[in-house]
Amino acid sequence: MDVRINLMMPELLYTESMALVKKGLYSNYSELVRQAVREKLNRHDGVSEEERKLLELIREGHRNGHFLNEKEMAKHGLRL
Repeated sequence: MDVRINLMMPELLYTESMALVKKGLYSNYSELVRQAVREKLNRHDGVSEEERKLLELIREGHRNGHFLNEKEMAKHGLRL
């Protein structure tokens, strides 16, 4: 599912990035932004793709209630 967002940026940044689209390096501005976000995510904190997948599995498990939060852990005498 795609999500539509509005984005504010300095005019110079927009002009320079739009020049890349006009040169044909990207088919449209959305493609440029998506690629920039992907590249930033891939470099974020040096997290590998495998680590990113593991983190997502952990988050999914937490969302689905498969993990105890700190308060629930304390009830059982557990702590982080």
